[in-house]
Amino acid sequence: MRDLASWSVNVGFGRWGGVYVRVHAFFLGLVVLALYLTSRYPHHGLLRDSALLLGILFASVLVHEIAHAIAAIRVGGHVDQIVIWPLGGLAAPQVPREPQLELIVAAAGPLVNLLVCSMVAPLILSRDQELVGLWNPLNPIGLREGGTLVEALKLTFWINWLLVLVNMIPAFPLDGGRILRSLLRRWLDHRTAGQVVTWSGKFAAALLCMMAWVSSEESPTSLLPAWVAFVLLAMVLYFTAKQEMSRLDEAELDDELFNYDFSQGYTSLERQLDRPRRDGGAGSFRRWMAHRHEARLRRQRQIEEEEERRVDEILVRLHEEGMTGLSPKDRALLDRVSARYRNRQGS
Repeated sequence: MRDLASWSVNVGFGRWGGVYVRVHAFFLGLVVLALYLTSRYPHHGLLRDSALLLGILFASVLVHEIAHAIAAIRVGGHVDQIVIWPLGGLAAPQVPREPQLELIVAAAGPLVNLLVCSMVAPLILSRDQELVGLWNPLNPIGLREGGTLVEALKLTFWINWLLVLVNMIPAFPLDGGRILRSLLRRWLDHRTAGQVVTWSGKFAAALLCMMAWVSSEESPTSLLPAWVAFVLLAMVLYFTAKQEMSRLDEAELDDELFNYDFSQGYTSLERQLDRPRRDGGAGSFRRWMAHRHEARLRRQRQIEEEEERRVDEILVRLHEEGMTGLSPKDRALLDRVSARYRNRQGS
């Protein structure tokens, strides 16, 4: 699960308004599983109900993602692709790194799902049907009562309500994780806020596993027991949190490695990496970070040694041909290595 968004296929949608629309493997797997399970009970109408549910789910998720895309474009961002999976999308729009803008784009999807619920609710009530049983996200009551149209309306309400609840979980890759990060940006920097959300995601994954254990014996005869859904979602949240933490660590290392003047020499980098850090963290995490630092430092030392070897060749050519035999690249290399030697002498 290194990159969940890459587990997607183009199923013929191509580009809509310059945006690729792709379907995630999880969604296709859900379709295959649902159709297989319901096909075992052909006389109960479950196959028709499953096809109706999957169609409404796809349309609801697509509307959810279109809302994100429109909001991103309105605030000056851009969208390369929409990756549809059962709970929304996995390809986050590119938005200017401002908390208010990130909050607007992240909240757009759930708000549109709430809007759909508010539009469908009066239609359900006008047909003498109740909404109370549909508020239960795990075991909706009266979902199959009424004709096909009424059932479609109830499914639309329930699915959009479920999308709102799930996407408000404060964890990546759900919208709630991005909303929480944007709210935390009032007090924390972008990276620290992202770290808090990753820990929130791991905590949410643990809670879902506990819920799966509690509900494992409640509905053993259902086609897809609730505990299975809890476990699958917990896995997605946990591995996404790990992926996001790795991405944040790599971004921090890149900042440490490249956000200073290399003319001062790589010894300054070594001193920078050796400085004690004030922020806390688990011991194992810090050891992993130190290992990463050392690996990058070794690579930079290899670059340094290679440059010094090239300097020897340039000096030979300088002695034979003079300054006219040196290219601008050779002169820049000489200046850089010379500055490095001066820095070493000074240190």
